[in-house]
Amino acid sequence: MVHPEDVNVNNDPVNDVKSMIDAVDVRQQFTNDMSFSCREQLLDWVRREASKLEFGIVTLRSNNGNSRRKTFVVLNCERGGRYVPTNWVLKHEDTGSRKCGCSFKLRMTRRIDDLWRLSVICGIHNHSLEAKLHGHPTVCRLSREEKNVISDLSIIKVAPRNILADLKRKNPDSVSNIKQVYNERHNFKVLKMGPRSEMKQLLKLLGDNQYVSSFRTCEDKVTVRDIFWTHPESIKFFNTFPTILVMDLTYKTNKYRLPLLEIVGVTSTDKTFSVGFSFLECEKKITLHGFWEYASLCWLIKRIGQVSLLLTETML
Repeated sequence: MVHPEDVNVNNDPVNDVKSMIDAVDVRQQFTNDMSFSCREQLLDWVRREASKLEFGIVTLRSNNGNSRRKTFVVLNCERGGRYVPTNWVLKHEDTGSRKCGCSFKLRMTRRIDDLWRLSVICGIHNHSLEAKLHGHPTVCRLSREEKNVISDLSIIKVAPRNILADLKRKNPDSVSNIKQVYNERHNFKVLKMGPRSEMKQLLKLLGDNQYVSSFRTCEDKVTVRDIFWTHPESIKFFNTFPTILVMDLTYKTNKYRLPLLEIVGVTSTDKTFSVGFSFLECEKKITLHGFWEYASLCWLIKRIGQVSLLLTETML
């Protein structure tokens, strides 16, 4: 049944729900006389109730208030509105959209006493509700506490799958997936890097973690052409087992398309260990020859190993 106030509210078009076979009325779940002290508290309550009913809530429009208008927030179903195609030519033209013109709307208003109230503009969905909310971007959003947990666990090198398992253990009702964990880890790294460029951040991390590194720049003394780094423990292994070195280049490991040279040593028990790594400008003979003129790689490793051992003995 369509309520009288569901028709032509705020000049928004309302679909004829009488002809909708899958129409669902959830007005009663959001009709109450509760008051909330702040906007975030009311918004969290609405999202929890929507999650119980298996649908997502998004913000349609809002206003912070002025001399003529009150402070309000209008929420609607994530499937509300119509999909507006872009002018881009997509590779796959058989794409779809969740939007189906759902008319469900809520209105959050701040009263004179600074308390927030909720009113229902339209409480009817023109579609059936989902059985599960997994994969819905609006529902999979991480809370502030979950973001802090991801940041703390990322610092101590916890794998993303283990971070997600910890979030699921603390909140069994969470529907977040591994994609949200990766996105938050990326945002944390960008925030931690600050205004530094990627190369400056790399050199900073190498220094903070006590790596021994060396690099060569172009004629402008700014652009890095080649960079080599190794860990002091790897140098100790190489000084103990310097007989065999295996070198191989790996391509397409970064957006700059720099080949990654990996140097691997072999112990007396046929176990392998990493000696060092290097990003090279390219694999051409003249570049490699220039790199050897800059410092022979084997000599560089031995020299750095001697310096590192002297520093270690001095520290001890």
